[in-house]
Amino acid sequence: MHFTIGLMCLMALGVNAAPSPADSSKYFTAKDLPKCSTNEDQLGECIKQIFNTMTPRLKDGNPDLKIPPYEPFHLNRTSFQYSSGTVNGRITVRNAKIYGFASNTAKDVSIKVDGDKVRMRLITYMPTMKIIGSYKADMQVNQLQLKPKGEFNVTLKDVETTTLTEGEIYRKDGHRFLRLSRIDTKPKIGDLKIKANGIFADPELDELALNVANQYWRDIYGIMLPETRQYWQPLILRMFNESLELVPIDQFIEE
Repeated sequence: MHFTIGLMCLMALGVNAAPSPADSSKYFTAKDLPKCSTNEDQLGECIKQIFNTMTPRLKDGNPDLKIPPYEPFHLNRTSFQYSSGTVNGRITVRNAKIYGFASNTAKDVSIKVDGDKVRMRLITYMPTMKIIGSYKADMQVNQLQLKPKGEFNVTLKDVETTTLTEGEIYRKDGHRFLRLSRIDTKPKIGDLKIKANGIFADPELDELALNVANQYWRDIYGIMLPETRQYWQPLILRMFNESLELVPIDQFIEE
C-alpha cells in the first residue's frame, strides 16, 4: 500500500488541466495555471501553488486522455515478499480502494535545475488516508505456518511524505517533458489503525492479534517499510514516468 503515498508528487507537475484542441488526444495543458519562472527562489513556491490548485481537480480524472479518477484510487493487485528475523512470507493485496488523496496538500517544494537535469524535493501532508480491500498471505512465524486471508481496513492519520526525485528534460513533438531516473519516498505517519478478519480461524484470536498490531504499529511499520521498498519503489517510478509522458512542462515553466 505504501507506493500510493508517493503518487501525489506527480501533481506538482500540473497534470489534468484541460487539454488544448490541438493536443486533446495526447497531452495536458495548463492555460489557467501560472507560468513559473525558472528562478530557483521562485520556482518551488510556484509549483507548490500549482500542486494545491490542481489537487481537487484531479479527483475526477480526465476522460479525454482515459485517465481514471483517483478518489478513490483503485489498486487491483500487488504483492510483497517479506523476510525479517523470524517472520518470512508473501502478502498479496487485491481490489484495494484508497481514499484521501483529494485532501493532499504541498507544504514545501524545492527544485534545482541544471541544464536539462532536474532535482526536486516535495513535502506533502494528508490528514487522513483510508485503505480497504482483501488480502491473502503465506507466512511463517518461527515454526508456525500461517495462511490467512480476508478483508482489511487501514486508516492512517497525519501522513507527511517527503519525496526526492532526479530526472532530465527531453523534447518530443515540439514540447519539453520530464523523465525521472530516481525517486525516494519517505512517509511519516501520526497514527494508524488496522481492522481485518481471517487472520486466524478463531475470531477471538483475530481480535487479539489486531490489538497487538494496533498497539505496536510503529514497530511493525518501521520494519515493513524498508523491507518492502524494493517492490513499491520501482512501481512508483514507472507510474510517474508513464503519467509524465502526458505532461508538457513548457505549458507552465518558462524556457
